[in-house]
Amino acid sequence: MTALVYDIGPLRWMACKAAGWITPAVFRSRLSGLRLRRVPVPALPSPEWVRLRTILGGICGTDLAAITQRNHPASILQAFAGLPAVVGHENVARVEEAGPAVRRYKPGDRVVVEPILSCVPRGVAPVCPACSAGRFALCEHFRTGPLPPGYMIGWNSFTGGSWGPYFVAHESQLHRVPDELGDDEAVLTDPLASALHAVMSHGPAAGARVLILGAGLVGMGVAAALGALDVDCRLTAVVRHPGQAEAMRRLGVQETIRLARRDSQADRYGRIARCVGGAVVPTRFGHQAFIGGFDQVFDCIGTCQSLSDAMKYARAGGVVVEVGTTQIGTVDTAPLWFDELKLVGANGRAIEEFEGRRMHTYEVLWELVRRKRLDLKGLLTHRFPIERYRDALAALSDRGRSGAVKVAFTHE
Repeated sequence: MTALVYDIGPLRWMACKAAGWITPAVFRSRLSGLRLRRVPVPALPSPEWVRLRTILGGICGTDLAAITQRNHPASILQAFAGLPAVVGHENVARVEEAGPAVRRYKPGDRVVVEPILSCVPRGVAPVCPACSAGRFALCEHFRTGPLPPGYMIGWNSFTGGSWGPYFVAHESQLHRVPDELGDDEAVLTDPLASALHAVMSHGPAAGARVLILGAGLVGMGVAAALGALDVDCRLTAVVRHPGQAEAMRRLGVQETIRLARRDSQADRYGRIARCVGGAVVPTRFGHQAFIGGFDQVFDCIGTCQSLSDAMKYARAGGVVVEVGTTQIGTVDTAPLWFDELKLVGANGRAIEEFEGRRMHTYEVLWELVRRKRLDLKGLLTHRFPIERYRDALAALSDRGRSGAVKVAFTHE
Protein backbone atom coordinates (compact mmCIF):
# COMPACT_ATOMS: atom_id res chain seq x y z
CA MET A 1 0.00 0.00 0.00
CA THR A 2 1.05 3.64 -0.45
CA ALA A 3 1.14 5.63 2.79
CA LEU A 4 2.67 8.72 4.34
CA VAL A 5 5.63 7.58 6.42
CA TYR A 6 7.71 9.63 8.85
CA ASP A 7 11.30 8.56 9.44
CA ILE A 8 14.26 10.85 10.05
CA GLY A 9 17.80 10.38 11.32
CA PRO A 10 19.93 12.81 13.35
CA LEU A 11 21.82 14.39 10.43
CA ARG A 12 18.75 15.06 8.31
CA TRP A 13 16.88 16.28 11.40
CA MET A 14 19.58 18.90 12.06
CA ALA A 15 19.75 19.94 8.39
CA CYS A 16 15.99 20.27 8.14
CA LYS A 17 15.79 22.17 11.43
CA ALA A 18 18.40 24.66 10.29
CA ALA A 19 16.74 25.15 6.91
CA GLY A 20 13.38 25.58 8.65
CA TRP A 21 14.54 28.84 10.22
CA ILE A 22 14.81 30.25 6.69
CA THR A 23 11.86 28.58 4.98
CA PRO A 24 9.23 26.53 6.84
CA ALA A 25 8.31 24.94 3.50
CA VAL A 26 11.33 22.66 3.99
CA PHE A 27 9.22 20.50 6.34
CA ARG A 28 7.08 19.42 3.40
CA SER A 29 10.00 19.09 0.98
CA ARG A 30 12.09 16.07 0.01
CA LEU A 31 14.55 16.99 2.76
CA SER A 32 11.96 16.35 5.47
CA GLY A 33 11.29 13.03 7.15
CA LEU A 34 7.78 12.77 5.66
CA ARG A 35 7.25 11.08 2.32
CA LEU A 36 4.98 8.76 0.37
CA ARG A 37 6.25 5.19 0.43
CA ARG A 38 5.14 1.72 -0.52
CA VAL A 39 4.83 -0.30 2.69
CA PRO A 40 3.28 -3.67 3.59
CA VAL A 41 -0.31 -3.80 4.81
CA PRO A 42 0.01 -4.26 8.60
CA ALA A 43 -0.65 -7.74 9.98
CA LEU A 44 -3.04 -8.52 12.84
CA PRO A 45 -0.90 -8.84 16.01
CA SER A 46 -3.36 -11.27 17.66
CA PRO A 47 -6.85 -12.77 17.19
CA GLU A 48 -8.45 -9.85 19.11
CA TRP A 49 -7.35 -7.29 16.52
CA VAL A 50 -9.02 -5.96 13.36
CA ARG A 51 -7.74 -4.51 10.12
CA LEU A 52 -9.38 -1.22 9.14
CA ARG A 53 -9.72 0.58 5.84
CA THR A 54 -9.34 4.33 6.34
CA ILE A 55 -12.15 6.61 5.19
CA LEU A 56 -10.61 9.86 6.49
CA GLY A 57 -7.39 10.51 8.39
CA GLY A 58 -7.21 13.82 10.24
CA ILE A 59 -4.08 15.93 10.69
CA CYS A 60 -3.56 16.57 14.40
CA GLY A 61 -1.56 19.46 15.84
CA THR A 62 0.67 16.91 17.59
CA ASP A 63 1.47 15.28 14.24
CA LEU A 64 2.16 18.67 12.70
CA ALA A 65 4.48 19.67 15.57
CA ALA A 66 6.53 16.49 15.09
CA ILE A 67 6.76 16.85 11.30
CA THR A 68 7.73 20.53 11.52
CA GLN A 69 10.26 19.64 14.24
CA ARG A 70 8.86 21.92 16.93
CA ASN A 71 9.53 19.19 19.48
CA HIS A 72 12.97 18.98 21.09
CA PRO A 73 14.78 15.76 20.06
CA ALA A 74 15.22 14.89 23.76
CA SER A 75 11.45 15.03 24.43
CA ILE A 76 10.19 12.15 26.57
CA LEU A 77 7.69 11.42 23.78
CA GLN A 78 10.57 9.90 21.81
CA ALA A 79 10.69 7.04 24.34
CA PHE A 80 7.08 6.10 23.56
CA ALA A 81 7.19 6.19 19.77
CA GLY A 82 8.77 4.08 17.07
CA LEU A 83 10.06 4.94 13.59
CA PRO A 84 9.48 4.48 10.73
CA ALA A 85 5.80 5.15 11.34
CA VAL A 86 2.79 5.50 9.09
CA VAL A 87 1.41 8.67 10.70
CA GLY A 88 -2.19 9.46 11.65
CA HIS A 89 -4.28 8.70 14.73
CA GLU A 90 -7.41 10.78 14.01
CA ASN A 91 -9.65 8.57 11.95
CA VAL A 92 -12.95 7.25 10.73
CA ALA A 93 -12.69 3.82 9.13
CA ARG A 94 -14.47 0.59 8.20
CA VAL A 95 -13.59 -2.83 9.52
CA GLU A 96 -11.96 -4.73 6.66
CA GLU A 97 -11.05 -7.94 8.50
CA ALA A 98 -11.82 -9.14 12.03
CA GLY A 99 -9.62 -11.60 13.91
CA PRO A 100 -11.20 -14.90 15.01
CA ALA A 101 -11.57 -13.76 18.65
CA VAL A 102 -13.34 -10.47 17.78
CA ARG A 103 -16.96 -10.63 18.94
CA ARG A 104 -18.50 -7.14 18.76
CA TYR A 105 -17.48 -5.98 15.26
CA LYS A 106 -17.69 -7.38 11.76
CA PRO A 107 -16.43 -6.35 8.32
CA GLY A 108 -18.22 -3.26 7.04
CA ASP A 109 -18.80 -1.67 10.45
CA ARG A 110 -17.99 2.05 10.49
CA VAL A 111 -15.90 2.98 13.52
CA VAL A 112 -13.69 5.57 15.13
CA VAL A 113 -10.63 4.10 16.83
CA GLU A 114 -9.35 5.34 20.19
CA PRO A 115 -5.63 5.49 19.35
CA ILE A 116 -4.01 4.78 22.73
CA LEU A 117 -2.14 1.46 22.92
CA SER A 118 -2.77 0.82 26.62
CA CYS A 119 -2.77 -2.39 28.68
CA VAL A 120 -5.62 -4.29 27.01
CA PRO A 121 -4.48 -3.73 23.40
CA ARG A 122 -0.94 -4.60 24.47
CA GLY A 123 -2.02 -7.86 26.12
CA VAL A 124 -0.88 -6.82 29.61
CA ALA A 125 -2.72 -8.40 32.55
CA PRO A 126 -3.59 -7.41 35.15
CA VAL A 127 -4.06 -3.90 33.81
CA CYS A 128 -2.30 -0.98 35.49
CA PRO A 129 -4.16 1.32 37.96
CA ALA A 130 -4.62 4.06 35.32
CA CYS A 131 -6.24 1.67 32.83
CA SER A 132 -8.38 0.18 35.59
CA ALA A 133 -9.68 3.71 36.27
CA GLY A 134 -10.40 4.26 32.56
CA ARG A 135 -7.54 6.76 32.08
CA PHE A 136 -5.89 4.96 29.18
CA ALA A 137 -3.62 7.85 28.14
CA LEU A 138 -1.86 7.48 31.52
CA CYS A 139 -1.08 3.77 31.04
CA GLU A 140 2.16 2.49 32.59
CA HIS A 141 2.87 -0.13 29.93
CA PHE A 142 3.53 1.66 26.64
CA ARG A 143 6.93 -0.06 26.49
CA THR A 144 6.02 -3.48 27.88
CA GLY A 145 4.02 -6.55 26.89
CA PRO A 146 4.32 -8.65 23.73
CA LEU A 147 4.07 -5.68 21.35
CA PRO A 148 6.86 -3.26 20.35
CA PRO A 149 7.01 0.10 22.19
CA GLY A 150 4.34 2.57 21.15
CA TYR A 151 2.06 5.12 22.76
CA MET A 152 -0.56 5.34 20.06
CA ILE A 153 -1.63 4.33 16.59
CA GLY A 154 0.22 6.45 14.03
CA TRP A 155 3.45 6.76 16.04
CA ASN A 156 4.80 3.23 16.15
CA SER A 157 6.31 0.75 13.75
CA PHE A 158 3.60 -1.93 13.67
CA THR A 159 -0.04 -0.70 13.58
CA GLY A 160 0.11 1.70 10.66
CA GLY A 161 -1.92 4.89 10.83
CA SER A 162 -4.76 6.79 9.19
CA TRP A 163 -2.42 8.53 6.76
CA GLY A 164 -2.37 5.17 5.01
CA PRO A 165 -5.24 3.16 3.49
CA TYR A 166 -5.05 0.39 6.13
CA PHE A 167 -4.17 0.19 9.81
CA VAL A 168 -4.86 -2.27 12.64
CA ALA A 169 -6.38 -1.88 16.10
CA HIS A 170 -7.50 -3.98 19.05
CA GLU A 171 -11.25 -4.63 19.39
CA SER A 172 -11.30 -2.68 22.68
CA GLN A 173 -10.21 0.49 20.86
CA LEU A 174 -13.18 0.54 18.46
CA HIS A 175 -16.29 2.71 18.82
CA ARG A 176 -19.17 2.24 16.40
CA VAL A 177 -20.12 5.55 14.74
CA PRO A 178 -23.80 6.54 15.08
CA ASP A 179 -25.65 6.36 11.76
CA GLU A 180 -26.68 10.00 11.97
CA LEU A 181 -23.03 11.13 12.01
CA GLY A 182 -21.41 11.69 8.61
CA ASP A 183 -17.77 10.86 7.90
CA ASP A 184 -16.79 14.54 7.93
CA GLU A 185 -18.16 14.81 11.47
CA ALA A 186 -16.93 11.43 12.72
CA VAL A 187 -13.27 12.24 11.91
CA LEU A 188 -13.53 15.16 14.36
CA THR A 189 -14.34 12.82 17.26
CA ASP A 190 -10.86 12.39 18.67
CA PRO A 191 -9.64 16.02 18.73
CA LEU A 192 -12.97 17.30 20.05
CA ALA A 193 -13.07 14.54 22.64
CA SER A 194 -9.67 15.70 23.88
CA ALA A 195 -11.10 19.18 24.39
CA LEU A 196 -14.22 17.78 26.05
CA HIS A 197 -12.08 15.68 28.41
CA ALA A 198 -10.17 18.80 29.46
CA VAL A 199 -13.43 20.57 30.32
CA MET A 200 -14.99 17.57 32.09
CA SER A 201 -11.83 16.98 34.13
CA HIS A 202 -11.09 20.61 34.97
CA GLY A 203 -14.30 22.58 34.54
CA PRO A 204 -14.24 26.19 35.81
CA ALA A 205 -16.21 27.32 38.82
CA ALA A 206 -19.59 29.00 38.31
CA GLY A 207 -19.22 32.61 37.24
CA ALA A 208 -15.53 32.27 36.41
CA ARG A 209 -13.77 34.43 33.84
CA VAL A 210 -12.13 31.99 31.44
CA LEU A 211 -9.49 32.56 28.75
CA ILE A 212 -8.87 30.18 25.85
CA LEU A 213 -5.40 30.51 24.32
CA GLY A 214 -5.44 29.12 20.79
CA ALA A 215 -8.35 29.14 18.35
CA GLY A 216 -7.63 26.00 16.37
CA LEU A 217 -9.94 23.00 16.55
CA VAL A 218 -8.99 22.13 20.14
CA GLY A 219 -9.58 25.70 21.33
CA MET A 220 -12.89 25.71 19.49
CA GLY A 221 -13.65 22.36 21.11
CA VAL A 222 -13.06 23.77 24.59
CA ALA A 223 -15.45 26.65 23.86
CA ALA A 224 -18.05 24.27 22.41
CA ALA A 225 -17.73 21.86 25.35
CA LEU A 226 -18.21 24.63 27.91
CA GLY A 227 -21.38 25.67 26.12
CA ALA A 228 -22.68 22.12 25.59
CA LEU A 229 -22.24 21.29 29.27
CA ASP A 230 -23.95 24.57 30.33
CA VAL A 231 -20.92 25.78 32.27
CA ASP A 232 -21.69 29.21 33.73
CA CYS A 233 -18.66 31.31 32.81
CA ARG A 234 -17.60 34.35 30.80
CA LEU A 235 -15.45 33.29 27.87
CA THR A 236 -12.63 35.21 26.20
CA ALA A 237 -10.49 33.75 23.41
CA VAL A 238 -7.19 34.80 21.85
CA VAL A 239 -7.31 34.44 18.05
CA ARG A 240 -4.96 35.02 15.11
CA HIS A 241 -7.31 36.06 12.30
CA PRO A 242 -10.91 37.19 11.69
CA GLY A 243 -12.14 33.74 10.66
CA GLN A 244 -11.17 32.33 14.03
CA ALA A 245 -12.81 35.24 15.83
CA GLU A 246 -16.07 34.64 13.97
CA ALA A 247 -15.98 30.90 14.68
CA MET A 248 -15.32 31.46 18.39
CA ARG A 249 -18.22 33.91 18.65
CA ARG A 250 -20.53 31.34 17.07
CA LEU A 251 -19.43 28.91 19.78
CA GLY A 252 -20.51 31.27 22.55
CA VAL A 253 -17.29 33.18 23.25
CA GLN A 254 -18.30 36.64 24.46
CA GLU A 255 -15.04 38.41 23.64
CA THR A 256 -12.15 37.73 21.27
CA ILE A 257 -8.71 39.34 21.28
CA ARG A 258 -6.82 39.23 18.00
CA LEU A 259 -3.07 39.00 18.47
CA ALA A 260 -0.50 38.63 15.67
CA ARG A 261 2.75 36.68 15.87
CA ARG A 262 4.70 39.90 15.29
CA ASP A 263 3.15 41.66 18.30
CA SER A 264 5.57 42.40 21.11
CA GLN A 265 5.01 40.90 24.54
CA ALA A 266 4.20 44.37 25.87
CA ASP A 267 1.47 44.81 23.23
CA ARG A 268 0.03 41.35 23.83
CA TYR A 269 0.00 41.68 27.59
CA GLY A 270 -1.41 45.19 27.41
CA ARG A 271 -4.41 44.09 25.38
CA ILE A 272 -5.09 41.11 27.68
CA ALA A 273 -4.79 43.35 30.73
CA ARG A 274 -7.27 45.89 29.36
CA CYS A 275 -9.73 43.10 28.66
CA VAL A 276 -9.62 41.55 32.14
CA GLY A 277 -8.93 44.67 34.19
CA GLY A 278 -5.37 43.66 35.04
CA ALA A 279 -2.11 45.56 35.06
CA VAL A 280 1.19 45.03 33.23
CA VAL A 281 4.51 45.79 34.91
CA PRO A 282 7.59 45.94 32.61
CA THR A 283 10.62 43.96 33.77
CA ARG A 284 14.00 43.49 32.11
CA PHE A 285 14.86 42.38 28.56
CA GLY A 286 11.38 43.10 27.20
CA HIS A 287 9.52 40.82 29.59
CA GLN A 288 6.42 41.74 31.55
CA ALA A 289 4.84 40.85 34.86
CA PHE A 290 1.06 40.62 35.03
CA ILE A 291 -1.14 41.59 37.97
CA GLY A 292 -4.74 40.33 38.12
CA GLY A 293 -6.08 38.11 35.38
CA PHE A 294 -8.49 35.31 34.57
CA ASP A 295 -9.84 32.74 37.00
CA GLN A 296 -8.95 29.93 34.59
CA VAL A 297 -6.88 29.66 31.41
CA PHE A 298 -7.00 26.79 28.89
CA ASP A 299 -3.73 26.68 26.93
CA CYS A 300 -4.67 24.99 23.66
CA ILE A 301 -1.40 25.90 21.89
CA GLY A 302 1.19 23.95 23.83
CA THR A 303 4.39 25.96 23.32
CA CYS A 304 6.78 27.17 26.01
CA GLN A 305 5.71 30.73 25.25
CA SER A 306 2.00 29.94 25.49
CA LEU A 307 2.47 28.15 28.81
CA SER A 308 4.43 31.12 30.20
CA ASP A 309 1.69 33.45 28.95
CA ALA A 310 -1.09 31.29 30.35
CA MET A 311 0.44 31.34 33.82
CA LYS A 312 0.83 35.13 33.71
CA TYR A 313 -2.70 35.69 32.38
CA ALA A 314 -4.18 33.73 35.32
CA ARG A 315 -4.97 35.65 38.50
CA ALA A 316 -3.29 34.80 41.80
CA GLY A 317 -4.70 31.47 42.96
CA GLY A 318 -6.08 30.77 39.48
CA VAL A 319 -6.05 27.60 37.38
CA VAL A 320 -4.12 26.85 34.17
CA VAL A 321 -5.13 23.78 32.14
CA GLU A 322 -2.50 22.62 29.66
CA VAL A 323 -4.40 21.03 26.76
CA GLY A 324 -1.82 21.43 23.98
CA THR A 325 1.09 19.00 23.65
CA THR A 326 4.00 20.71 25.38
CA GLN A 327 7.73 20.53 24.69
CA ILE A 328 11.20 21.20 26.08
CA GLY A 329 12.16 24.88 26.25
CA THR A 330 12.35 27.97 28.42
CA VAL A 331 9.24 28.58 30.53
CA ASP A 332 8.87 31.37 33.08
CA THR A 333 7.66 29.37 36.08
CA ALA A 334 7.82 32.29 38.53
CA PRO A 335 4.02 32.87 38.36
CA LEU A 336 3.39 29.26 39.34
CA TRP A 337 5.08 29.88 42.69
CA PHE A 338 4.52 33.61 43.12
CA ASP A 339 0.76 33.46 42.43
CA GLU A 340 0.15 30.00 43.92
CA LEU A 341 -1.41 28.76 40.69
CA LYS A 342 -2.86 25.36 40.07
CA LEU A 343 -1.30 23.97 36.87
CA VAL A 344 -2.85 20.75 35.51
CA GLY A 345 -2.58 18.78 32.30
CA ALA A 346 -5.34 17.22 30.21
CA ASN A 347 -4.23 14.32 28.03
CA GLY A 348 -6.42 12.49 25.55
CA ARG A 349 -9.73 10.94 26.53
CA ALA A 350 -10.99 8.65 29.30
CA ILE A 351 -13.98 7.01 30.92
CA GLU A 352 -15.95 10.01 32.19
CA GLU A 353 -18.71 10.48 34.76
CA PHE A 354 -21.67 11.89 32.83
CA GLU A 355 -25.12 12.26 34.38
CA GLY A 356 -24.52 9.36 36.73
CA ARG A 357 -23.12 7.09 34.01
CA ARG A 358 -19.58 6.02 33.17
CA MET A 359 -19.04 6.70 29.47
CA HIS A 360 -16.06 7.00 27.17
CA THR A 361 -15.42 10.60 26.11
CA TYR A 362 -16.31 9.67 22.52
CA GLU A 363 -19.73 8.47 23.70
CA VAL A 364 -20.31 11.65 25.71
CA LEU A 365 -19.42 13.73 22.65
CA TRP A 366 -21.84 11.81 20.45
CA GLU A 367 -24.58 12.07 23.08
CA LEU A 368 -24.17 15.86 23.09
CA VAL A 369 -24.40 15.84 19.29
CA ARG A 370 -27.62 13.78 19.43
CA ARG A 371 -29.10 16.32 21.85
CA LYS A 372 -28.07 19.11 19.47
CA ARG A 373 -25.85 20.61 22.16
CA LEU A 374 -22.86 20.27 19.79
CA ASP A 375 -22.78 20.90 16.05
CA LEU A 376 -19.83 19.39 14.19
CA LYS A 377 -20.91 20.42 10.71
CA GLY A 378 -18.50 22.57 8.72
CA LEU A 379 -15.47 22.07 10.98
CA LEU A 380 -13.75 19.76 8.47
CA THR A 381 -12.87 22.47 6.00
CA HIS A 382 -10.40 20.71 3.68
CA ARG A 383 -9.99 17.20 2.23
CA PHE A 384 -6.92 16.17 0.24
CA PRO A 385 -5.98 12.88 -1.41
CA ILE A 386 -2.88 11.51 0.27
CA GLU A 387 -0.80 12.27 -2.84
CA ARG A 388 -1.41 16.00 -2.24
CA TYR A 389 -0.04 15.96 1.29
CA ARG A 390 2.17 19.00 0.61
CA ASP A 391 -0.92 21.06 -0.26
CA ALA A 392 -2.61 19.84 2.92
CA LEU A 393 0.33 20.90 5.10
CA ALA A 394 0.55 24.24 3.27
CA ALA A 395 -3.13 24.93 4.05
CA LEU A 396 -2.43 24.35 7.73
CA SER A 397 0.71 26.49 7.75
CA ASP A 398 -1.27 29.55 6.63
CA ARG A 399 -4.75 29.18 8.13
CA GLY A 400 -5.48 32.88 7.81
CA ARG A 401 -5.29 32.63 4.03
CA SER A 402 -6.67 29.11 3.55
CA GLY A 403 -9.41 29.26 6.19
CA ALA A 404 -8.41 25.78 7.36
CA VAL A 405 -9.87 24.51 10.63
CA LYS A 406 -9.50 20.75 10.26
CA VAL A 407 -7.76 19.09 7.33
CA ALA A 408 -8.03 15.38 6.53
CA PHE A 409 -6.62 12.91 4.01
CA THR A 410 -8.77 10.72 1.79
CA HIS A 411 -7.80 7.32 0.42
CA GLU A 412 -10.46 6.81 -2.23
